[in-house]
Amino acid sequence: MAEKQKVLIVDDEPRNQRIIIETLDDFVEIKTAASGEEALQLVTTFDPDLVLLDIMMPGIDGYEVCRKIRSDPKNALMKVILVSGKAMIEERLSGYAAGADDYMTKPFAPEELMAKSKVFLRLTLVEKKFAELNLGLEAKVQERTRQLLDAEAKMITSAKMSALGEMAGGVAHEINTPLAIISMTAEQIAGLAGDEPLDPLAIIAKTKSIVATVQRISKIIGGLRTFSRDGSQERFDAVSLKRILEDTLTLCKEKLKNNDIQLECDSITDDLKIHCRAVQISQVLLNLIGNACDAITPLSEKWIKIEAQKSGNSVLISITDSGLGIPQKIRDKLFQPFFTTKEVGKGTGLGLSISKGIMDAHHGRMYVDPDCPHTRFILEIPSDAPQEAEIIRKTAS
Repeated sequence: MAEKQKVLIVDDEPRNQRIIIETLDDFVEIKTAASGEEALQLVTTFDPDLVLLDIMMPGIDGYEVCRKIRSDPKNALMKVILVSGKAMIEERLSGYAAGADDYMTKPFAPEELMAKSKVFLRLTLVEKKFAELNLGLEAKVQERTRQLLDAEAKMITSAKMSALGEMAGGVAHEINTPLAIISMTAEQIAGLAGDEPLDPLAIIAKTKSIVATVQRISKIIGGLRTFSRDGSQERFDAVSLKRILEDTLTLCKEKLKNNDIQLECDSITDDLKIHCRAVQISQVLLNLIGNACDAITPLSEKWIKIEAQKSGNSVLISITDSGLGIPQKIRDKLFQPFFTTKEVGKGTGLGLSISKGIMDAHHGRMYVDPDCPHTRFILEIPSDAPQEAEIIRKTAS
């Protein structure tokens, strides 16, 4: 059996209360109040669907009670019908201004009271069902959004690991070479230790060589650890672009060397900072450098040039390679997911799409320079937090 809807009768005349109760008692649950103060207490505890509210009462009048009911968002679906012996248009307009849904004049016919009550109770029931549906829909949207964000995070991680996998051979070689140096130097120290007379300066020099080589390995491992962590959980911060670039290059330096590709990035200064998640920007740079390597390896002239400069509240980073540019037909599809010009099995088609998504999340841009005679990608990243940049822009204007 369906639960009865609730009606609150607010009137200081017992006779009026009795007439309303006799009219509605068969199909609703009823409570009564004889004053505005009592009515407001019952609104909270009884939570009626409909309030039949007399205007003229001692203490707080019906208009004020109605305003107080409407001031609480929890009562948004509650219907209020004002009841009064006055039929002037001014009273009606004051009632509507106070938030009433309708107005009835005393003495009223029981049939009219029954009809209006049923209309507003049915309306309340429908609105509550819509509200429940909206809550359910909102929960489904939130769950779907969470699933999409999880999927996006997995795609970013997959693309990152794919880029790292492409560099893995070079990284292994980059670590194996200094390990071989350490082993050879240690043998040389052992040999020096048996010499007569002992040459302490030579031993110190060899020891310093080992320390420098260990530091080189530590830097490579640090770059790997930084790059492999979850950048989506990292906070946005002002970070040195040169530091990000150095960490990134430790992962691809050997690939550049093995393919005889010249790299130029000496013009970037220590004081140039961007507001970013450093791990994610490193991922974008590694993807662009890796793509450039793959594209220019077959060419006779092989070089990559990375430049950066401040432009207003942003930093413009350009990654240019010796390739002859990207045709317009390909540029139009370049950032689409799964689009790739690489051979089957050599590219997922996600790198540039994900990189663009990262740039969008940084309130930045990523695009190809169509006017460059070579292949050039431009990254535009805020140098300040977005709200700070907006304040600076408004102040300047």
